[in-house]
Amino acid sequence: MDNNSILKYLQGKASEKEKELFFRWLEESPEHKEEFSAVKKIWALSAKYKNTEGTIWADLKPVVQPEKKTHKHFIRILKQAAIFIILVGCGALAQFYISQKADNNQTVYADSFSVKAPLGQMTNLELPDGTLVMLNSGTTISYSGDFTSGNRQVYLQGEAFFDVQKDVDHPFIVNSEFLGVKVYGTSFNIQAYPEDRTFAATLVEGSIGLLDANGEEVTKLVPGEKACFDESGTNIEIKQVDTAMYTSWKEGLVTYRNERLEDIAKQIERWYNVEIVIQKEGLGDERYFGTILKNKPIDQILEVLKLTTSLQYEIVPRANKPSLIYWK
Repeated sequence: MDNNSILKYLQGKASEKEKELFFRWLEESPEHKEEFSAVKKIWALSAKYKNTEGTIWADLKPVVQPEKKTHKHFIRILKQAAIFIILVGCGALAQFYISQKADNNQTVYADSFSVKAPLGQMTNLELPDGTLVMLNSGTTISYSGDFTSGNRQVYLQGEAFFDVQKDVDHPFIVNSEFLGVKVYGTSFNIQAYPEDRTFAATLVEGSIGLLDANGEEVTKLVPGEKACFDESGTNIEIKQVDTAMYTSWKEGLVTYRNERLEDIAKQIERWYNVEIVIQKEGLGDERYFGTILKNKPIDQILEVLKLTTSLQYEIVPRANKPSLIYWK
């Protein structure tokens, strides 16, 4: 990302789409976070000394000087060197600050926050506006530092249940890789694991609108409806459902109705931080009907699946790695 785009964000002139692209870029690597910190420090320093935009950048570029060097020119060089040293020092401090953890799950960097529920765990979170969020295993949620100023937008990777605080003047928006959700005060569930290449939103109370990649509302849901989108398709499928089936994971219950074992295997991998290898041909396409208790040991979960499918399994513990489970 070029420096002009970063400066545009710092000056508060970036559009919602530009902010979304900025935060995605910031998450891509530690180098991007370090680059942003350096730019931010330079921008802040230039503002402090009331320089016009870009003055500091110009000052640090090589300048051709006459052969005769005066005392004033020598003093000017010393001033430039001092500014450069200050910037380097600020960059080092920023890098150190970025590397610190606010707690085991929350990372603080620059002007945004990111919270992750590790594999095998669920995490409860209260956002600055009072909105309650429960993150399912392997889920990450990010939001900007100006959230409390009315910019109630989050970016979700994974599955989460939201109980949103009502604020008519500042709608709450959940962004994901495929679709977004716009709400004013409601409770709903979203599934948007990047590796699944799908999106699903289930509305429990209130009303939500689904947003396309341009932030335009394409349809609305009413309580009891579930919207599904698959990367391979172009349409959003909306159907009436029993919302408890898609939100009961919060209480440790997961109910399946005609679910493929291959899809169930992906969920079990997240819940228990294990790796499943399906060896038997056709086993992944077998369907399962029933309810699973997530808080039970994994061998008990597998025994339940065996009752109504042809599944056989072998658990192979591995040191310093997730246990390997063969489905035979």
